[in-house]
Order: sequence, then structure tokens, then C-alpha cells
Amino acid sequence: RDYSCAGWRHHRDGTSVIRRVAFSKAIVAGVAGALAWELLVRGFVLAGVPLFDLVYVLGTLMVGDASPWAWWPAGVALHAVVGTVWATFYAYFFWSTFEWSPALQGAVFAICPAILAGLVMLPHIGFMHPFVLSGRLPPIGMFALGSGWGGPVTDAVGHLAYGVVMGALYTRPVGYAVSRRAGARG
Repeated sequence: RDYSCAGWRHHRDGTSVIRRVAFSKAIVAGVAGALAWELLVRGFVLAGVPLFDLVYVLGTLMVGDASPWAWWPAGVALHAVVGTVWATFYAYFFWSTFEWSPALQGAVFAICPAILAGLVMLPHIGFMHPFVLSGRLPPIGMFALGSGWGGPVTDAVGHLAYGVVMGALYTRPVGYAVSRRAGARG
């Protein structure tokens, strides 16, 4: 089945092209990017580096005061869903816009979700998280500054890892090269 979405887009040379999003590839790329974030940050957290633990915050927001066997998969799942949404935006609006390597395109794109997460999402999670409201966790704040220097570092490094992996995986989403004739081999 073709689960792609087509829309008109103008190429930089002025010609009109149809932009197609391969949703299954965007989902895989988004999940993989979110997992790359988690593996990178989790390694540092387990090593004692005081980074902001987004998966812990998301997981405990969903399941409350539970063991890591409950909050970790819940947090990873929620973060993976958000990763797929951003990968879909990347696929439709950003992919192949620049003549850069896919990993670089993904890294540059990830600046947008990093800024939005830092300015909007992280402070708002703090406004509703029961652990923050009860004083068990410090206020999260913009760019997770409530957790110290590790908050902004986690936002930047995590989104960089996400963008590189997501961009590297979302390549050649559908069809064939424009320069190749339909039906030609190679």
C-alpha cells in the first residue's frame, strides 16, 4: 500500500513538483531519532552526568510514581510519538530543500523542535507534572534550566542526535530520481 501524502511544491528552479511523504519511513526515522536521543542521554545519566532526563519526566507524567519498568517504556513511547510527528514535518517541509547531506539536513531541521521544546513544551510540562507541583522535582522552566546546566545541554545534544539519525534515515522516500525516466533501470 502507498501511505504517502502528495502536495504541490515549487522547486528552487521555479518548476512545480509534487511532494510525497512516505509516512512509514517518517515513522521509522522519527522513532529511531527519539531512541538515539534516549540512548545518548541515558548513557550520560547512568554515568552520573547531571543531564535533564526527559524520558523520566514524560514517563512519570503518564504513570506517576512507578518503577523504572513502568515509567521508562511509557516515556520512551511518548517521546517516540513526538519524534514521528516531527519527522513527518521534516519529510514534508524540509527534506530535499537544501543540497546538504541527509544527516546535516536533519541536524539543521532539529533546531526548530529544540527551540520550541525549550520555550514551550518543557515549561508547560512543569506546570502540570505532579512531581513538580508537589516539590519532588524542581520547576523545569525554559530549556529545562530548573535542572541546571544539564537542561539546555540535554535539549541541544538530544535534538542534535535526533536530527542526525532522523535525517540520515529519511532518504529516498518514494519513487526514483527525477533525472531517471520512468521504467528505466538503474
